[in-house]
Amino acid sequence: MFTTQVIALDPGYGNTKVCLDGHVTALQSVVARSRSLGLAAIGMRMAQQAIEVEFENHHYIAGPSAWNWSDPMSSQDFTALTSPERRTLFYAALAGLLPQEETCVEWLIVGLPVPLLQDEIQAEAVMSGLKTYKGDHHFSVNGASYHLSIHRLKVLPQPVGAYADWAINEALQLRKGSAQADIAVLDLGENTLDLYAIQSGRVSPRFVGGGKVGVRRLLHLLDGGGRDLAEVDYDLRCGRLKPSRDQLESWLGEVMGVVEQTWPSLRRFTAVIPTGGGSLVLGDILRNALAAKGAAIHWPQDPINANAIGLWKWGCYGNAH
Repeated sequence: MFTTQVIALDPGYGNTKVCLDGHVTALQSVVARSRSLGLAAIGMRMAQQAIEVEFENHHYIAGPSAWNWSDPMSSQDFTALTSPERRTLFYAALAGLLPQEETCVEWLIVGLPVPLLQDEIQAEAVMSGLKTYKGDHHFSVNGASYHLSIHRLKVLPQPVGAYADWAINEALQLRKGSAQADIAVLDLGENTLDLYAIQSGRVSPRFVGGGKVGVRRLLHLLDGGGRDLAEVDYDLRCGRLKPSRDQLESWLGEVMGVVEQTWPSLRRFTAVIPTGGGSLVLGDILRNALAAKGAAIHWPQDPINANAIGLWKWGCYGNAH
């Protein structure tokens, strides 16, 4: 039996990220129903093979190219975070990190979007649904069988992951001066922009906010040629689709409008940490915009996976202290 203290899950709308023992798997958050063609493809090469996941009575295709099999089922609604489709993505991402033997996990740390957590009624419904993650999981990924047992579950705001990635080093020790620092996390994901501030290790409600101005706003500005947004998003991630400067500036304007409402002054923070796939897409354009407002920027080594890595560090640090 393989035993580990912590697995972290960042269920993003662009990528689903899972971290185990400091290693991360990121999988595009696209799910479709499996479909058989019989012999209709005889003599032809099939479209790129996606990941096949089976559990209970569910049989799905997940990840990049899932749209080649049937219409994508991925939903941007917060309630979908506890759906079978999201569990499919969790299993598909986790399989690359698990041994093919029974695995026991003490803690599953899950990061949720700030706008969701600000809506108490909706957040409580989602967190209630997440309780089903506790217990035994039997699933197969591409024909390989897995048995996972999760003992306990903890929910945190997603940006806490980026904060923890900054504050806790690879040896799982606190960064010098982090306990007194005033840190702002700008988490720009597929669906939402999450803004979060932590002062001396405590949440500062005044500087917590955000809005639905994530990467999808940019995707709607691009010409997808009639393709699903998931396909356009994949081409954007792979670099096959290059937004124009005007398109990036237009999207940046929406992002900075939300930032300025929640953080009128960026000079007050010890560090501003941009994270999420959207931060990587905007890159220097975002960095320069924040610097022009007086921000002391800390750019994570891996902006896409910083939340998942940090959530894992947070869980490990909490267990060790």
